[in-house]
This record gives sequence, C-alpha cells and structure tokens, in this order.
Amino acid sequence: MANNSNWKAELSAIIREHNDAHAVRNKEVSFNTRQARRQGLFRIFTLLRNLGFHVAPANLGARHIEVLMAYWTARPLAGDDSRCGGTRLGWPKTPYSAAYIQQQMSFLRAFSGWIKKDGLVKTAQRYVEDASLIRRSYCATEDRGWKSHGVDVEAKVKEVRSIDRHVGVQLQMMMAFGLRRKEAVMFSPAAAEVPLHALPEAHRSDAKYLAFLKVKRGTKGGRLRYAAVRTDEQREALVAAVLMAHGPRGHIGRPGLSLKQSLDLFSNVVRQVGLTKRELGVTPHGLRHQFAGDLYFDITKVKAPVQDGEPLIDAAAMKDAYRQVARQLGHNRPQISNAYLGSPRHCHCERDQSIE
Repeated sequence: MANNSNWKAELSAIIREHNDAHAVRNKEVSFNTRQARRQGLFRIFTLLRNLGFHVAPANLGARHIEVLMAYWTARPLAGDDSRCGGTRLGWPKTPYSAAYIQQQMSFLRAFSGWIKKDGLVKTAQRYVEDASLIRRSYCATEDRGWKSHGVDVEAKVKEVRSIDRHVGVQLQMMMAFGLRRKEAVMFSPAAAEVPLHALPEAHRSDAKYLAFLKVKRGTKGGRLRYAAVRTDEQREALVAAVLMAHGPRGHIGRPGLSLKQSLDLFSNVVRQVGLTKRELGVTPHGLRHQFAGDLYFDITKVKAPVQDGEPLIDAAAMKDAYRQVARQLGHNRPQISNAYLGSPRHCHCERDQSIE
C-alpha cells in the first residue's frame, strides 16, 4: 500500500525475528534492552510518519536518518524536507539530550543490520556541525540531590506514605541506600544485611564499616553489590522494610501486582506529590545522587566537588572515595562517580568518545 498502513505489523515481525541478539557481539541481550529497543523503534517510525514520511520499515533510508537527526538536534531543514516543520509535529526549538540521541542512533544502527543495510547509519558526529550536541558527558555540573533543591526528604517520604505505604517504604530505601526504583520495588529484606567478616574477599577493602546491605534483585545486569549500613536513618529504613515485607522471603512491593504494575504504581504516586523536574526540580533518582554525596562526605568529611567546587583533600584520598562511592552504587569504574559527585577541579570529565 502506498501509505504503508501495515507498517506496525511489519516492524513487529522484524523485531520479533532479531531483537534477542546483541547489535555487535554474538550473545543475547537483556529483557530491558529488548524492551527499550522495541519501544524506541516504534517511537522512531511513528515520528517519521508524523513528519510526513510513510516509509515501510524495510525501506528505511539515509534521507530518513538525516531528517531524524535534524529533528533531534533542532536543526532547521531546507529544500524538499523543509515541509516537515508543517506536519503534525512542531519542530523542536531546543535539541534533545546527547544521551537520548545516542540511544536512538544505537537502535537505528541495530535495526539497519536487521534489514541488511549495514552502514546505513553513520556515526552521530557525521550528521552535525557542533559535536557537543551529541557528545555525552559523565561529569555532573549541578547537584541533583533533593536537599540542594530545598526538598525536605523526610516530609516527602511521609507524604508518599500517606498515599501508599509500600511506595513510601520503597522511597525510604532509595534515600537510605541509593537504590534505583526497580531495586527498591523488588527489595527483599530477608538476610539482606551482611556483617563485614562475611563479605566476599573482593569487597572487604572498605573496612571502616561493620555491616553492609546486599543488593542484587532488580540491579542492572543482575550485578551484586554491597552498600554500607552506617546511619540511624538507614537502620530505620531497614526496620520499615522488614515490617512491610510479607513473609520471611517477601519483598516490599505491593502484593498481587506484577513488576510492571508495581513500577507504574511507584511512578504515579511520586508524580502526585510533585516529585518531577517540572514541579520540584527533582526526581526519585535524585535520591541516588543524594546518597552518593552523603557517602562521599562520610568518607572524606568534605563536600563533593559538585556541591562546593573544591577538592580540599589530596588526590589519593579523593580517588579512593570515588572508588568507594562507585562500588556502593553498583558501578565497576570509579570514574562513574563523576556523574554523581562532579569532577575534581582541573580534572577532565570522562566523555563518551565513541560518538556512536
């Protein structure tokens, strides 16, 4: 059909056949990656149609990639493609984030391989004159913690509890241990606390702390990590989690809900109390940044660079603090702490140099 009205079925068939495979390596990808790719590709082809390109998925071409990149980078179009600005969508006034653009390009690159058009999608840098538009920086320049935005953490947790007790405890655990949303929803307190002497040898270097919380369910890639138990607030959160869990092996999600329903419930409740960038300038993920800053202060007794801009400690001590923060957040590379703590003065932020 000229209008390709069956494009959704065609796209679904292509995704179904290929989506299990990694784009480069000979291995399967995670469920989350498959979901993200599927949703991303449907979003991309919907965008193309709204921009006036009723392309069949297998006929994706170079011109379509160029228009998509122009749209995401808010670059005005000229010539025949200038009509796009008059279609159902208004042309963006500001570029999308570099991380978003790189993610969409990775989806398109995988898809082009599936339809036997390897090389169709160039590096993102080839589509722009200003490389900063598509270069991701892993260095925080603004503190994303709640306290720096004037948000009363305890009051907000209490407000959430008044709407849904389960979500309230989940938020409390995120505040106390830097958990991600999915990790908090799936958290099971049974046997989660581990004394220092019982830690695996590779995790015993942080001997300052006597007990750690084992975090595995819901983590990215199923990677096990240990977060130090060091404050009264953390103890209170653990007690609340134990009381909330249903049975000795229970978790703190609401009983009877699937994981997706639990995640949706969490998102709906926190939106009700204004925990969004638009309303309060923070999101629940900001508690992970708050945790990182608090842990850094506990280790070094000075604020993180993103909070006051000066290292104030020697380079070796700072490097070790960044390592500890990264490890307790579940990252293997100490440089990832730059995204939470900022980068020491005169140090270069780690950037994505791959320019996918």
